[in-house]
Amino acid sequence: MQNPLRMIVVGTGVMGRTWLETLRADPRWTIAALVDSAPDKLDAAGDAFGVPEERRYGNADAAFELAPADAVLVVTPPETHRAISVAALNRGLPVFCEKPLAASLTDGVAVLRAARQSGALLMVGQGRRWLPHIVALRDAVRQGLIGEPGYITCQFRVPFRFGGWRDSMPEVLIEDLAIHHFDTIRFIAGRNGQRVFAHSFRPAWSWFRGNSCATVDLLLEGDIPVSYFGSWVARGPRSSWDGELIVAGSDGALLLREDETVWFYPGESDTPRPLEVPRLEPMGLARGLDIFTRALWGEAAPEPDVEDNIHSLALTSAAVASSRTGLRVDIGAHLRAAGWSPSRLRPAWNASLPRE
Repeated sequence: MQNPLRMIVVGTGVMGRTWLETLRADPRWTIAALVDSAPDKLDAAGDAFGVPEERRYGNADAAFELAPADAVLVVTPPETHRAISVAALNRGLPVFCEKPLAASLTDGVAVLRAARQSGALLMVGQGRRWLPHIVALRDAVRQGLIGEPGYITCQFRVPFRFGGWRDSMPEVLIEDLAIHHFDTIRFIAGRNGQRVFAHSFRPAWSWFRGNSCATVDLLLEGDIPVSYFGSWVARGPRSSWDGELIVAGSDGALLLREDETVWFYPGESDTPRPLEVPRLEPMGLARGLDIFTRALWGEAAPEPDVEDNIHSLALTSAAVASSRTGLRVDIGAHLRAAGWSPSRLRPAWNASLPRE
C-alpha cells in the first residue's frame, strides 16, 4: 500500500475538528501538522488527534516552511483565507479551502491568480454539492427531465445560533450561508449569474448583530430568473439547510422539500412522483475529501475548483453590494472591477500528485 498523503490542517475550531475526524477516517491521509493561533484550541486538537507538539504551529507560514506535506486544508475564518491560501499556493502546495473562498471578491480573485500562477490545485469546500439530493436535482436538469429551465425559487427558513465570529458579521446571511444556496443553484442549473438585486435586513428579534435575512433576485445566464429568500432567525415552518427549492421548466418541475426528498411534477400536473436519489458513497465531507484526493491523483475533476467557485463568490459579493446601494449589479462588471479575467485554459490537475 502506498504511503498516506500528508495534510496540514489550518484551523482547529468546530469545523476544523470535524474535518480532522474526516481525515482520521480516511486511510489515504495522515495529519502532517496542525495550525491555530489559539494555543488552547491547538493543544486540545493535537492531543485529541495524536499530533505531537513539534508538529503544532501557531502560524501557517511556519508550518508550510517546516512540515513536509502534500496539501493544505484551510478551515479558518473567511478574512484569513486569502493570506493562508496564497502562502500555500506560492509554495506549490495544493489547497482545500472551506467556503467562502475569501472574505471579498477582490481577495478571491487574488487567490485565483495565485492558483493560476502556481499551477497548484485549489478546491473549495462547497459541501452541499456532495449530497445525494443536490446531485439528483443536477442530474435531472442535465438530463432534460423538465425540458428547458424557466425559473427557480428557493426559500430558506432555519433559526440557528452559532456564537463566535458569525454573530458580528455585517452580512451573515448572504456571506456565510447564501453562498451555499447560490453555489448549489449554479451547480443544478449549470449556469453562472448575470445580474443581482438584493435587500438584506435584521428583524427586531434577531440574535445576530448583522443582517440575518435577505431577499435576492438573481438572473442566470439564459435569462433564467431566481427568486431567493433566506432567514437565519426564522419564525414558523422550517426548511432544510438547502431550502425549499423549485426548478420549473417547459416539461415539468422539480421540488426539493423540507425533508430533503426530491419530487418531479410532469408537465402541468400538480401530482408529483418521487425522484430517485442516487446512492453516494462516500457522501458529505468524506465525499469532498475523496474528490480532492482523486483530483490530486488526476483521477477526477475538483468539485468545485477555484475557476468555478469564483462565480459563486461573485454572486454573494454582488448581493451585498446591491443591498448596500439599492442598485442592480451586473455580475460581469462586478467581476472585472475586482480584477478578474477569464482563464484561457483549464488547469491540468492530473499533473498534481501521481500515485506512487
